[in-house]
Amino acid sequence: MRVVLVGGGKVGGYVARQLVETGNSVVVVEESVAHAERLAEEVEVLVIRGDGTDPAILTEAEVARADWLLAVTGLDEVNLVACELGTTLGARRTLARLNDPRNRATFKALGIPVVAVTDLIGEVIEREIDREQLERVTLIGGGAISLIEVEIPSSCPPRRIADLDLPGQSLVVTVVDPEGLATVPGATTVIRPGDRVVAVTSLDLEPKVRDTLCGNGS
Repeated sequence: MRVVLVGGGKVGGYVARQLVETGNSVVVVEESVAHAERLAEEVEVLVIRGDGTDPAILTEAEVARADWLLAVTGLDEVNLVACELGTTLGARRTLARLNDPRNRATFKALGIPVVAVTDLIGEVIEREIDREQLERVTLIGGGAISLIEVEIPSSCPPRRIADLDLPGQSLVVTVVDPEGLATVPGATTVIRPGDRVVAVTSLDLEPKVRDTLCGNGS
């Protein structure tokens, strides 16, 4: 999937990182020199410094080839115009971050879908485009707790839940086998290659939980 992301600040950086980690091609348009340089250093994305409401900049980002244009700046007017231009220039789909709920009617009138919570962007994309395997299902508890889904790789041997060295208060809540049968696991439940495991953990422990479930941390 090819994504053009307008906005490379804190929110844009988070979204860019999530999309890159799931194998997507991402181009970020960011006007701030500092934000653009930091993002280019931290995430393997092409960063174009410029105004996301400038047709020439969006053309340089090849928005006509984009499956999605995501406008996630802190200014609703910028996000609205970027999405309108993205559609005009050929992006297949657009999605805008909504900062002020009072502007929702304007976006709706123009047919631009919005999300008011950054954490839902990945969920919306997953629902709309044949489930692109974004591992985080959602964030809860004000963003402190993460619900993640991990597919057990073929290289990992079968293991009992009780034998997993999960960090902190992390907990496996569901196991879905390759046939789609979901179970609520107990200590003796065995997870096997091909299973999809849903776990609850804190945001900072996500990488360790994934490594443990995939056989890299136990």
